[in-house]
Amino acid sequence: MHIVLNGMFWPEPNTGSGQYLHGLLQTLPQMAPQHRYTVVVPRYRASGPLPQGGAVALVEAPTPLDGVARQLAKLWFEQVAFPRTAARLRADALFVPYAAAPLLAPAPVATTVHDIIWQLLPEYRGKRLFRLYARLVVAATRRAARIFADSEHTRGDIIAHLGIAPTRVSTVLLAAGPQYRPLDVAEARAEVARRYGLEGPFVYYVGGLDARKNVPTLLRAWAALARRGGLGGAALAVAGRALSGDRLLFPDIDGLIAELGLGQSVRRLDVPREDGPLLYSAATAFAFPSRYEGFGLGPLEAMACGAPVVCSSASSLPEVAGDAALLVGPDDVEGWADAIGRLLAEPGLRQQLRERGFARAAQFSYQRAAREIVSQIETLRGTN
Repeated sequence: MHIVLNGMFWPEPNTGSGQYLHGLLQTLPQMAPQHRYTVVVPRYRASGPLPQGGAVALVEAPTPLDGVARQLAKLWFEQVAFPRTAARLRADALFVPYAAAPLLAPAPVATTVHDIIWQLLPEYRGKRLFRLYARLVVAATRRAARIFADSEHTRGDIIAHLGIAPTRVSTVLLAAGPQYRPLDVAEARAEVARRYGLEGPFVYYVGGLDARKNVPTLLRAWAALARRGGLGGAALAVAGRALSGDRLLFPDIDGLIAELGLGQSVRRLDVPREDGPLLYSAATAFAFPSRYEGFGLGPLEAMACGAPVVCSSASSLPEVAGDAALLVGPDDVEGWADAIGRLLAEPGLRQQLRERGFARAAQFSYQRAAREIVSQIETLRGTN
């Protein structure tokens, strides 16, 4: 069977969708070597010649609009160039590893929908052009032969809000990449002190700063804990950046830090993704207050590196965390202060969560995800 994959994010192996694509392609040929795998990369995203050889073939698709507008080039690739190239390659099935299935395709289409934030949360619907694109995504997803969701929570959202039959939507859990593993704690802390000036205990947050990530609740909880005298010299390290000045979508984090008088105990960091395991390994605890996640890789990556985790009890996060994290309601400021205070004050609790976190993270793997995906794609042959 020839499976042809959308490679829009192939050039970005360290971003969410790119990491997912690379994680699957590192394991698919081992899980199901009887199939052929070809990744189609848009010309405007290919930086230099594509590598050849190996178990996965890479081909470039023309995107004639890339000199006009990148968003138009992306749309052209998803809806025209990718399916057209798949037809030329005589694909038996197409796989799109993010929510951008083609409306018309030469073979059955399977697609992964990581979340439907753009459908559920009004502040994420953007301008008119984005809303039109979202309508196209919904229509194309409804036409896909098989849809994969990252969690049971997301599967429920897809069924309820996109009107898709439950039999066509399957849950395939994500996994942390192989780079997320524990480093020597003492060495990691020394390196974090050298690179980032963080000395002593710290609670770590990394992720977006958009509204659903709920960082203001974390800051208010930190302020509440400071008023109780419960910080014990610890710092709160917040890594992430606002992608626009839209205050509806990106709250003023720096303004809130100043308003709460946290300038001495909160550090804003710019952390490259490759430093993720270092920060997770050095952190006293990892805090993740998000209101909505299709899966929530942050807590899983933190667990894989040995950081004790406190996270929100909302959306898919309890599925990811299991019994390996403290769970707190996303609006419970005092509850967050209590949980963080316990993690700072109780080394026994930290060790317990560290051990549970390792065990929990080991339950998720790209091998399992690849096996589940390819087994379902195999059922699509000849069904277009």
